[in-house]
Amino acid sequence: MCFYITATLPKDVNLEEFNEIFEQFKMSFIPIKNSEFENHLRPGELYLRATKNYCDCDTVLGSLDTTPQISELKNSKKVKKLRQKKWTEEQIQKWIENKVKQKKSKSKLTPNEQKLELENWIKFLKCLLSKKNISRVGLLKHWYHQSLEKEEIFIKKKERIDINELNKEYLLRIEEDVIYEFFKPVL
Repeated sequence: MCFYITATLPKDVNLEEFNEIFEQFKMSFIPIKNSEFENHLRPGELYLRATKNYCDCDTVLGSLDTTPQISELKNSKKVKKLRQKKWTEEQIQKWIENKVKQKKSKSKLTPNEQKLELENWIKFLKCLLSKKNISRVGLLKHWYHQSLEKEEIFIKKKERIDINELNKEYLLRIEEDVIYEFFKPVL
């Protein structure tokens, strides 16, 4: 189906108070009811659709994480055929790397658009965390096979990040199925 970026916020956040910020940064932050995902949330925590996009397949978030593509190619029928043709593991690995590079070069976003998207995310997260009643913001990138409400998601891990340590490189390397929780700096 598609990639979607979803978000989490503390349960006591009144979303209507932040509509101006959501609009300014072109975000939606619309609540999602997914009973399959609730066990990954803190009690009462909000689970939200982050962007206004139809889907987030073209997002630059996590675009340097090639692990899923490599894994998919390693288990593909094409690689099995290459092995049958007596290709070495080194040749197969080079073929896989070339395929991943080709896929990355087909991005629909220009380098400038990618830079602007990264800057928008950083400014957005910092803006939200500058508000006194928002202590953390979580982000999750997941490939959905079903609707956002029915998808069963297996979380690999949770990572805590001080918002002052957030940079473009970090956002480029986020992994699928990891909840990234951005926090205000500890004083």
